[in-house]
Amino acid sequence: MGNTQCKPYFYESEARRIAALNEVFGDVELTAAEMRTLVWLVGWEDSMTANLLSAIRKVTVVEIKRMGQPHRP
Repeated sequence: MGNTQCKPYFYESEARRIAALNEVFGDVELTAAEMRTLVWLVGWEDSMTANLLSAIRKVTVVEIKRMGQPHRP
């Protein structure tokens, strides 16, 4: 069922993607369905998670500007 040497790399990559998502969603209360979707997402490649997080960050900046509040990174 695959090379066992690949498994540690997979879990390292998954852990990095989870950490990246936690930077954005760490303080947000998510539904169980939303959490399942994020768990599903970290199973994909790094670029997919990175692209989604990039889009979310852009939306956040636009929303902050729209609300007239100073931007916090």
